[in-house]
Amino acid sequence: MNIDWMMILRAFIVGGLLCIIAQILIDKTKITPARILVTYVTAGAILGRSWMV
Repeated sequence: MNIDWMMILRAFIVGGLLCIIAQILIDKTKITPARILVTYVTAGAILGRSWMV
């Protein structure tokens, strides 16, 4: 079993950046965490679908 450490590091960094963006949106705007979550899920579904085509 071979572990790809670069992929794990990349996933950690991207996840952290998404959390930072969400926190900034919560602090600087009146957008609720629920709306941010819905936006992230919708964007993920759209981007995930585009990879399959």
